[in-house]
Amino acid sequence: MNESLLPVGSCRVGAAFPDRAAAIRACGRLLVESGNVDEPYVEAMVERDAASTVYVGNGVAVPHGTKASTAHIRRTGLAVVQVPDGVDFGKDRVARLLVAVAALGDEHMDLLAEIAELCADDDALARLLAAKSPAELHALLTAGA
Repeated sequence: MNESLLPVGSCRVGAAFPDRAAAIRACGRLLVESGNVDEPYVEAMVERDAASTVYVGNGVAVPHGTKASTAHIRRTGLAVVQVPDGVDFGKDRVARLLVAVAALGDEHMDLLAEIAELCADDDALARLLAAKSPAELHALLTAGA
């Protein structure tokens, strides 16, 4: 992943959440804090998951906003949150890594392709889930895990 899209401050490890809405909101707040999105985008991320789950498989969820919420995106960016004990996305879908996306235009297609590659690589995913600090998680992601 491109380092300019994922600042180390947008990485968290060892997180725990009571439910998926709280997990998605935490991801959204990271995007707000890094200046990628305005606050209304956060609730649009929760709405998007309610309409159709953002869980993509292999323990990974990709929270992102609705089509209408793109007006609240300032610039393309990512936030990544490691949840060692997982967060339940329903129907036996437990996410241990959340990769939040805010993308302008067609930039999301390249980002989603990178995330899909990550999801398919069990070894890389295991390294991300074993990261002990935001800096380590960031280094793994920006080095291609």
